[in-house]
Amino acid sequence: MLLENRVAIVTGGARGLGQSYCLGLHREGAKVVVADIIDTTETVTKIKQAGGEALGIKLDVRSAESTQQMAAKTVEAFGKIDILINNAALYGDLKMQAFHEISEEEWDRLMSINVKGVWQCTKAVAPHMMQQQYGKIINISSGTILMGVPGLLHYVTSKGAVWAMSRVLSRELGGFGIRVNCITPGFTMSQASRDIMKVSGAEGMEKQIAAQAALGREEEPEDLVGAVLFLSSELSDFITGQTINVDGGVVHW
Repeated sequence: MLLENRVAIVTGGARGLGQSYCLGLHREGAKVVVADIIDTTETVTKIKQAGGEALGIKLDVRSAESTQQMAAKTVEAFGKIDILINNAALYGDLKMQAFHEISEEEWDRLMSINVKGVWQCTKAVAPHMMQQQYGKIINISSGTILMGVPGLLHYVTSKGAVWAMSRVLSRELGGFGIRVNCITPGFTMSQASRDIMKVSGAEGMEKQIAAQAALGREEEPEDLVGAVLFLSSELSDFITGQTINVDGGVVHW
């Protein structure tokens, strides 16, 4: 197995893409910490029922104290932290709207989760990875940064920041054996995507996007797991500061 004896934290792991990442990491032998602001029982139970080791942790990525507790509880339970998947983000609750219609409150709330949250979680786990001179940090950005999707300026901007942050962190942490990479998922058929289409009156958008894909079909959560596993494993030990676009060939770059 690719990740035997590794310890992985997945933020936003209670549902959607985060749950898919958790289950994929477990299948490759990792001990998984499911960290989320909502109840993690479902994901933790699925892993344990499949014979794996998992820990659920209540996490508010906006809080330095909460992210530090996440790291401390992980080390207390499993002895180390090898992998961090920065997946937690505000997305499904959004409504597509023109940039001038976005409220200052919504802008600030989104940035505090999608950008500050990635920074906070990375700060919390980095000292543990630095001490062991090894670590894998995978930041989940978005294919919207490559397409400039209208109606989601605040979301696209936040995910562009995650992409830029990953490049800087790869240089600051590389000397400690910590690899930092980024994934840009395409429009994935998660519940969050279905919610945003419904709220925005954009039902059918997924068909239009699938028609643009080189592979000619809609993207499912499981389609992203392979890239996460590759970047989490020793197979990518000489890769850092890079971005893998996983969208079935909608965007080529």
